Amino acid sequence: MKKVLIFASVALFVLLAPFLLMANVALAATSTGPLVQASFSANPVTATPGNDGYIQMTLKNAGDAATGSIKLSSVSMDSNIIPSGTWIGDLSLLGAGDSVTSLFKFTVSGSTPSGLYTVTFNINYGADSTSRTINPNAIINVQTPSIMELSSINPSSLQPGDKINLTFTITNKGSSPVANAVFTWTSSGNAILPLGSGNRVLIPSIGSGADYKIPVEVSVSPSAAPGVYPLGITIQYSDKSGTNQTINSVAGIKISGETDFDVVAQDSSAGSTTLAVANIGANAGQSVIVSIPSQENFRAVGTSSSVVGNLNTGDYTLATFQLAPATRTANISSPARIPANFSSGNNENLVVEISYTDALGIRRTVQKNVMLSAAAAAGNFTGTRSATQHGATQTNGSGGLIYIIIGAGGIVAIVAFFKIRKMRKTRKSEKK
Repeated sequence: MKKVLIFASVALFVLLAPFLLMANVALAATSTGPLVQASFSANPVTATPGNDGYIQMTLKNAGDAATGSIKLSSVSMDSNIIPSGTWIGDLSLLGAGDSVTSLFKFTVSGSTPSGLYTVTFNINYGADSTSRTINPNAIINVQTPSIMELSSINPSSLQPGDKINLTFTITNKGSSPVANAVFTWTSSGNAILPLGSGNRVLIPSIGSGADYKIPVEVSVSPSAAPGVYPLGITIQYSDKSGTNQTINSVAGIKISGETDFDVVAQDSSAGSTTLAVANIGANAGQSVIVSIPSQENFRAVGTSSSVVGNLNTGDYTLATFQLAPATRTANISSPARIPANFSSGNNENLVVEISYTDALGIRRTVQKNVMLSAAAAAGNFTGTRSATQHGATQTNGSGGLIYIIIGAGGIVAIVAFFKIRKMRKTRKSEKK
């Protein structure tokens, strides 16, 4: 009986031995040992030239055995990426399924152009007599900050009720061109709105260091109060690495407190000229003063300024001045030298200055030209001119009378001479 059992056991072992051997081989084949995998992230995600950043490296043992020693033997990178501190050295041992995180500080050179920069790590690890090497790469995204900027708005001052072309100038201050940038602007309180188009403009392309001008027709609300209004500016584009960038900024544009005036000659006679001054602008003018400045054609006799007070939009007032042609007495010492502007048919430019305080408290001065007949202004010179002319006439008359007397005396003397001569001849004849 025992022999039968032994024989059966041996026979069963012989039959099962190949299957047991295959199972052991399969188990050996699925055993990987240590397997280190590396993953990276950068902080900040986008580095800027001249600033610091960090690479976070995570090592994970995805194998089924401990790693043994792990050593970071070398690192290679672009010269624009400058490592800070110690990067080379031994790292923690990792058991199966374990992970470890390490931080590596770096500085981006201030002159670094925008782009993607690779940092390659050389990592050695092994268990027992087995050694393995991996060379994972970390990527650093470098972008020049504020690569697209709003450099100017022209004009920078608007008037209430204006319909005008506003030009935004965008400058690419980065080191690489930008394509398909989107420019958007908004106005607080809708005081300034685009006409005939939206507030969103596509910039097809703009080279490094180049400008791009965006003309926009806008309308300013007639009821907009004078002051500085913020314009929200947004520029969206994709950088060299394909990352979407958004730049937000605020620009100020002034709605001016200035106004405008119109001046006409209401009445002008005998040297007295009345000017009608009307506020035709969109804002009130405070402390308005009307003046006649020094000029070529006219001068003010007596006071040259008149304070007319405040003028609201649409209001007008009158200012009267005594005017005279701006001539020199020396020039009219004889009739042949009397200037042309004494002629009653001439119309001359009268320059009128209007000073006022605008809605923002700024003192301003504007000049207006008024066509004025010289004849009316000449009336104020009647006495002076007549006196000068009369004096010249009297002088010329006295001189003529003297010449007449002298001439008459000469004629009388000649007649007397011939009569005396004739009388002498007659007497001589009688004596004979």
